[in-house]
Amino acid sequence: MESTLVQLIKQYEEYKQSIANDLQGDSLTGFLLFMNKRLGKTGDNGIDFGISSWENFNRQTLTEMASAFIGKMGRYVDNYARKAMPKTQVASIEEFTYLIVMLQEQSMTKSELINHNAHQITTGTEIIKRLIGKGYLEQTDDLRDKRSVRVSITDKGRIAVYSTASTTKSLSTIATGILSDEELLFLVNTLRKLDDFHKEIFQESKHLELDELVEKHLKD
Repeated sequence: MESTLVQLIKQYEEYKQSIANDLQGDSLTGFLLFMNKRLGKTGDNGIDFGISSWENFNRQTLTEMASAFIGKMGRYVDNYARKAMPKTQVASIEEFTYLIVMLQEQSMTKSELINHNAHQITTGTEIIKRLIGKGYLEQTDDLRDKRSVRVSITDKGRIAVYSTASTTKSLSTIATGILSDEELLFLVNTLRKLDDFHKEIFQESKHLELDELVEKHLKD
């Protein structure tokens, strides 16, 4: 039996022949689309994950579709969280994300914690206020900057986070749904790349208008 590498090379040669009249079509994306059509990739549950028909969409259409899907996914997850989180010691997914960050840090300033979670100051301040009121976070003066206040997680806060383990596991399971391990790995890498991009904007340029952000961060 031929090795996987040999089979892959032969498939690539066939791909090259199929685009002989389009030299600009020789790309990794084009090859993946070619292989996707040839394999007719289907998930275990019979749902077609193929994207063979998508190469006819232009980039603008694809970016609009991606933005819509990402936004919709957020609403799906928020809906699941609203069903489950109030039944735990942590009332919302927002409070959970603040606490889980603090498990890894000895202390942070309020503004650092808020920026890490990509919230506006007023929203983040309200979340921190609730967590302090529940005894999950405690605040102290920042010895290096008297204008800042630092927060740290309490033992009560740690217990609250650990108590949500079963619920958050179920949330992450339903959120990633029917993705295979390979698809999940690809998704995580893609979302991390987007997160790094938007984190830079949020931390350094959030005062700019949308047109200015596009001009500054997406120049050709």
